[in-house]
Amino acid sequence: MQSLVQDEEDTLEAGTLVATYFRVLEFIGPANFGDLYRGEHIQMGSRCAVRVLSPQWKSLVRGEEDVDRFRRMARAASDTSHPNIAQVFDGGRLADGRLFLVTELLVGRSLFEEISERRYLPVLRAARILRDVARAVRAAHNAGQVHRDLKAENIMLVPLPDGDGEAVQVLDFGIAAWAEAEARKQNPGAFVATPEYMAPEQVLGKPASPLFDIYAMGVMLFEALVGETPFSGNAQALMKAKVSRPAPALASKLPGMPRRLSELVDDCLHTDPALRPQSANEFVVRIEEILRTLNRTSGPQT
Repeated sequence: MQSLVQDEEDTLEAGTLVATYFRVLEFIGPANFGDLYRGEHIQMGSRCAVRVLSPQWKSLVRGEEDVDRFRRMARAASDTSHPNIAQVFDGGRLADGRLFLVTELLVGRSLFEEISERRYLPVLRAARILRDVARAVRAAHNAGQVHRDLKAENIMLVPLPDGDGEAVQVLDFGIAAWAEAEARKQNPGAFVATPEYMAPEQVLGKPASPLFDIYAMGVMLFEALVGETPFSGNAQALMKAKVSRPAPALASKLPGMPRRLSELVDDCLHTDPALRPQSANEFVVRIEEILRTLNRTSGPQT
C-alpha cells in the first residue's frame, strides 16, 4: 500500500498558486501517476483538484512544446463536456519541472476500491457502471481520443447528493497517449498502460485503436462481476498469456450470468480485435439492452 506521507521536499505548500488562478489548499493523498491536492479557484472560490505527476514524468518533457501538448491532450476529451468524463481545467509545469493538472474535485471511490472491498458487484450495478463508462468512451472516440489505459483505478464512483445512486466519472483521458508518444521518441517499443487491461495487440505494440478501450471495458466488466481480472500474475507472464491463449469465458467463472451479458464480456475479450464489438457505440447499445432486460427481471440482482 502506498503511504500517505509525502517527501516534504516534494510537497506543495498550502497557498501555492498553479496555472495563475488556482490555489493549493491541502494534500489529499496519492493518485494515479502522482499526488492529489485539494485546491480552489482564487476568484470564484470553487473547489478543484490539483494532480501533480510523479517526478519520473519530467524526463518526457524537453521543452514548452511538450508541456503544451500535454495540456491539450489532457483536456481534449474533457472539452466534449460529457457528464461521465472528469473535467480538466488546466495543466502545466511547476518550477521544479513536475507536470500538473487542475481538474474537478471528485469525492468518492474508484471502481478498484469498490471491488476490493466488496469482492464483486451486483450484476445490475456493474452493468450500469460500465454503461456509463462506455458512454464516456464513445464521446471521446467521437472526438478522436483513445484512452489506452482504461482501468478500474481511473473510474470514479461519486455518490449523488440525494443518496440515490452514483455518478460515474472516467479519469485520465489523454495522459497515457501523451506519455506513450513522448516515451517512444526515446524508446520505440515503450508503452504506458496497465498490463491487466491491455488488449493483446496492444501488448504486441500495434498502433493505438479504439478496440484497445473495448477490450479494457470487457476486463472491467469481468472484474466487477468476478472480483478479479481475466489474467493475473507478474507483468511479463501476464502479457505472454494474453497473446498465447484466450481469456476465460465469463460463464466458466459465473455459470448463472445472463446469457447476453456473458456474450458481451466474452466478445470484448476476444484475442482477435475483429471479433470484438467494433465501436463503443455498439457496446453501449448492447449493454443498454441487457439493462432493460435486467430491469424487467423481478427479484434481487446478485
